[in-house]
Amino acid sequence: ENHPNHQSSSEVAMKRKNHDGHKRISLAIVAAALACASAMTLFAATGLARERSVWEGVYTDTQATRGKETFIRACVECHSNKPGETAGDGTAPSLIGEGFGFRWTDFSIADLFDTIRQTMPEAAPNSLSPREYAAVTAYLLKLNGYPAGGVEIDYAQRENMSRIFIDEGPP
Repeated sequence: ENHPNHQSSSEVAMKRKNHDGHKRISLAIVAAALACASAMTLFAATGLARERSVWEGVYTDTQATRGKETFIRACVECHSNKPGETAGDGTAPSLIGEGFGFRWTDFSIADLFDTIRQTMPEAAPNSLSPREYAAVTAYLLKLNGYPAGGVEIDYAQRENMSRIFIDEGPP
């Protein structure tokens, strides 16, 4: 006799198989969610989660001070007609104010760093150390009114540098 609650062995096996399939799918979803959460945590921890602005303080005052010393030694001759100043009328363009903003807004600090390294000093491009080029980059940011922060520009972290953009004004 067929009782309404009575199930054949094939029906029980089919339900068990469906239950096991749902269990596997649920476990796969949980595993995928955990993987996504782990990746998001890793990205956040390494600074790769989002783009940043130079207004967030991406260099230190100490780094900018080193950059000023390097700038006076290696750059001021062409970028100013007044020793120790960067806004003069040297043979190369001024690196502060509207000219800087017009040229560099919406570019990353990696772009700025690379351009300085690949083209300066004019007579000997790429002749300074990467640390010195990073310091000059910091000095130019400071000269243009961008705030210092607690971490230096790290030339070895190119991916992070390429996610930090020069903005015209604070966000």
